[in-house]
Amino acid sequence: MADEQAAEASDEKGKPSVLPWIVVGIISAAAGSAVPLLMPTSDPAEAEPIVEVKKPVFELPKEEETVFVTFGDPKKDQDITVNLNESRMTRFLLVAITLQIPKSQELEFPKLLETKKAQLRSWLLSEMADMELDDVRGAAGMNRLRRTIREHFNSVLYPDGTDMIYDVLFDKYNVQ
Repeated sequence: MADEQAAEASDEKGKPSVLPWIVVGIISAAAGSAVPLLMPTSDPAEAEPIVEVKKPVFELPKEEETVFVTFGDPKKDQDITVNLNESRMTRFLLVAITLQIPKSQELEFPKLLETKKAQLRSWLLSEMADMELDDVRGAAGMNRLRRTIREHFNSVLYPDGTDMIYDVLFDKYNVQ
């Protein structure tokens, strides 16, 4: 009988008690529900008004107010061809680009473009050569490339931040 009592006593000492965990849970629940009562409240009338910042919307001018300039020499081959970034280098992208600019820049833009053409063409070749087939596939890939070209050309040709190139159009867009 003494052995049975000793066995029961050791079982009670070996098991962890649940009581401390219940106490901790009750205290945590009480503290969590009391926190909102201790937080300072603010009157909505005293709050600072929210200022709505409107981003200017980029709108294309009327078609009569724009002209189209080809990127490249129309007398020579104006196509840009690069191998895509594929393991076998068997896929390539061929594009011919036309830029839409304001009619007011019709005489000045070709001169500016000619001074930076080598830099822009080199950037364009490296940008396109870094693309994979999935990057140029479909309308989404084409539009992403158009947007990237427009943003970069504007930043190089007009470092003051004005966007004189309204759109980049592809005369050719072949992925083979």
